[in-house]
Amino acid sequence: MSAVRQKEMVTGRVDYPRGAEVPNVVEKLFALRNQCTECNVCEVACSLAHSPDGTINPQYARLRIDHAPHKPSRVNPLGIGFVAEICHHCGNPPPCADVCPVEGAFYYDPETKAAIIDQDNCIQCMECVPGCPFDVVFVAPSGELLKCDLCGGDPVCVKACATRPEMLNEGKQYVRLPVLFHEEQAEFNAISKQKPEARDEVGMMQAMLERGEISSSA
Repeated sequence: MSAVRQKEMVTGRVDYPRGAEVPNVVEKLFALRNQCTECNVCEVACSLAHSPDGTINPQYARLRIDHAPHKPSRVNPLGIGFVAEICHHCGNPPPCADVCPVEGAFYYDPETKAAIIDQDNCIQCMECVPGCPFDVVFVAPSGELLKCDLCGGDPVCVKACATRPEMLNEGKQYVRLPVLFHEEQAEFNAISKQKPEARDEVGMMQAMLERGEISSSA
């Protein structure tokens, strides 16, 4: 086992006995299909936020960006498409926690209701890895089992997404919808029906001139 544990970004701890009714997660992570550019900034941000010593290592991220040409619904007609593999925060208790043989190896964030792996109680038996129907419980290089903790209700991956409008450079044509969202299901359904707003290509030089960041040599 690793001597230095990855940080869990939670607001507290609630333990429920087996068989108890656990409130479900209301605001979950969602990703728009065919919008991801595989910049991997979300993985970097996630690994940094959970690092105990400020190390950036995407292998410690709790989400993954995967090229999935074998999933036709996730790619464009040219076979290009990237999928954000993120925790679905299934109805509580989630399958990963349900198959765990160790009492106390999972607990719940009182704010988000997300199921959290207690690294001090986890024996790294790996039962939760195949137990997850979406393959989003990840094994770190140190052997730790990593699961999304929703960052206590303010996911850093969502804020870091490079396609967010405020992240985009003036003068480039981009869609205006980011990839990752932290919303209730109904809210995300409405967002996913929006049409991305394209921007005219004006060129970086022209954009900098209009902002007064450079001056014309005329």
